Amino acid sequence: MNRLSFVAHQVEVLAVNELAPIRAALESFLEGTHVTARIGEPELLPLLCGLAYAAADLAAGHRPRAVVRLCALPDPWEVGLERAGRDVLVSVFLGGTTPEVALHERRLDGDAFCARLIAAIDAFGRAGARRTREGLMGEQPGLESARRDLEAALPFAADFACPETAAVAIDPTGAIPIVISADVSLRTPNAIGAQGGVLRADLFSLLFRGRVRVVVGEHARELPDVFVFLFAEQLASMTLDAVEAWTRGRALHRRTSVGGAICGVRVNPKGAASLTLGIPARLGDERAQTWTFPAVDVVALVQGVVAFGRALARSLVRRDRSQAYNLRLVSFRARLRELSERLRDTTRNDSIINAAPESYRAFAAALRSSRPAEGGLGRTRLRFNPRWLAMVPSIDLRSTFLCGEVIVVGAAREISCLERIAGQVVWKRPVARGLSVVSPVGLARLEADGHLTLHDLSTGEALWTVGLTPRVGATASGAVVNAPGLPRLLIVSEGSRNLCAVDLQAGEVRWRHAARRGGVFLVRRAGKLVVVANGEPALTALDVLTGEVVWRFCDPLRFASHVAVGSDALLAVSGDGAFLGRGGTRLHELDPWSGAARWSADLPAHVAPVGPPLLGSETAIVVTHGRRGTGLVGFDRRSGTIRFDRVGCLSPASAMVVDDTVILNSEGGELVAVDANDGTTRYRHVLSSSEGDKPRRLEPVLRSGALFVPQSEIHVVRPRDGTVLGRVPTDLIPDLLRVDERCDVYVVEESGHLAAFGAAPRLTLVQ
Repeated sequence: MNRLSFVAHQVEVLAVNELAPIRAALESFLEGTHVTARIGEPELLPLLCGLAYAAADLAAGHRPRAVVRLCALPDPWEVGLERAGRDVLVSVFLGGTTPEVALHERRLDGDAFCARLIAAIDAFGRAGARRTREGLMGEQPGLESARRDLEAALPFAADFACPETAAVAIDPTGAIPIVISADVSLRTPNAIGAQGGVLRADLFSLLFRGRVRVVVGEHARELPDVFVFLFAEQLASMTLDAVEAWTRGRALHRRTSVGGAICGVRVNPKGAASLTLGIPARLGDERAQTWTFPAVDVVALVQGVVAFGRALARSLVRRDRSQAYNLRLVSFRARLRELSERLRDTTRNDSIINAAPESYRAFAAALRSSRPAEGGLGRTRLRFNPRWLAMVPSIDLRSTFLCGEVIVVGAAREISCLERIAGQVVWKRPVARGLSVVSPVGLARLEADGHLTLHDLSTGEALWTVGLTPRVGATASGAVVNAPGLPRLLIVSEGSRNLCAVDLQAGEVRWRHAARRGGVFLVRRAGKLVVVANGEPALTALDVLTGEVVWRFCDPLRFASHVAVGSDALLAVSGDGAFLGRGGTRLHELDPWSGAARWSADLPAHVAPVGPPLLGSETAIVVTHGRRGTGLVGFDRRSGTIRFDRVGCLSPASAMVVDDTVILNSEGGELVAVDANDGTTRYRHVLSSSEGDKPRRLEPVLRSGALFVPQSEIHVVRPRDGTVLGRVPTDLIPDLLRVDERCDVYVVEESGHLAAFGAAPRLTLVQ
């Protein structure tokens, strides 16, 4: 037998023969838990040391409770020790999101417990000494130190003040339709057990039994022997999921067994809910006992759960001030607050109708009449010649703009400005990581630390800098205000839930609007209004000049997508659950200046909206994505009824409306035109194969009556009938496409290459 085999054989023999008394001692402490069977030999040393130090602290009266973690097990099992006079109460429990209690408050004589523990340490020490002599393991000074501390603390002091046990009634206050109450037995801890300043998770102190009673209308049920806090935790988590499903219009069924009780919540797509309670099957029982309350209102369930949870938390903190620093209880209270806020946001209807919409409507009408009409190039063939090619490493497509006679190119660490005719570099400026926004007075750069800087487009110099609260966990978003009669503003999200307007000329904050909850702000300017959606169940319109709320439209579903604004209508989609294909989505048409609802219509359950709605002269179109590909659902703008529901193309696509024609440019290389009034196909082109690299952005560009379509190449199409007018001869993938007023084309590839193509002279028929 070689050396390695001999060592393995000796370890196995020692583990079987010499460690058997140690396992027997542990089994006497943790009887019936079956945890000792999962404790391997490497885990015995830290376990014995931890138990010895904890027992020494209890015997000396340094603290009333102690917890020892079984670190090497796959599950986070813990052993809790609590002193009760001269006795020790032993508990074994599993933490995590779904706790489990294997042993609760097994009473052992303190001195006898310590004697068995010392005997187990001595047995482990003898085995360790023999292994050390034979070269199988090293010294174990930690075990000897733990034994000395435990012997020095013995015997258990007889004058230790035993915590008093009192019956506490957990009764919620107020008139609520579903009443959940409990009678529990709590021990008031000694003052030495109080802690302050440090937040730490302590599930052991929250393990107490009680009787739970649930009253729904005239029906009442009792759960006789339950770990009340564990039951309240799971019930609050299930109720939060039920509210989420209820607001999204989808089904939910959750059921679990925790803390000696069965609790379950079921919600159907129509919003009807049921609550299930019961007692799990115990040893000798054939099956569990369950009771179901079949017709439960979700609002009433939330009110009952929140009231019971708050009453429970108040009682715990009142009896033990250290519980205010228990992370487990802090998390439970936070879940109750979230539950209450979600219910308040869902049921609150504080809609505001603008009683004086004429000033906003007149401003929008004056603005439309001042816009010049674009010339048409849709009647001639277009040719393009290459002009220049440039390379910018680490290019940022979101920070690349065509601004008059220059092209501003953002990269990871610098901003470059190129002359658009010859491609020469005008200036370069090093910058920190951030987001760029082009404005009529310069380039605004918002950095990650919240500093907003305006750069002059001609020189790149910083004109001013203003400090904003940085965004955490979400990308900044906003809009630029540049219209006759309005100040030049940059409206940008700030901090966790603020939207502020920065004067681009003065470099100061003009106003700041605080949303109810944080989230991603989706901002759309409509004349003198700014329409804001940020995931709340409300759509808000703010005055551009003052930031005041002009109107607010509320819906039980949340608004989490961009809106579409026309001269006489605003289209919005509510129901963020639909973006996962789970149904419960609604399309609304509002008056954009007063906020009054004209009609609302539910979308088919099998579709998931993509992007903002499209506004036609007679129809409102929602672009959807599903298993069949990209689809279109058309609604009649007068009545809100569905005119058509069809598949546009078989792959994801970008969509736009041009003269009552919906243009779809798909990843599969198809260009499809659909009549916006009846959903019929007007024309279809296959511009490229479905294989190969595809542009990052598929949005076509409409310029002077011609449609520039990015695919593997750039095709120029007449949108009315699909006639191909030309093609841009580029080898670059048009991840970003820009077209100027002369129909010169600028192509940006994410690899860092830029190319410019000039429109060649063209013939025009003169009549």
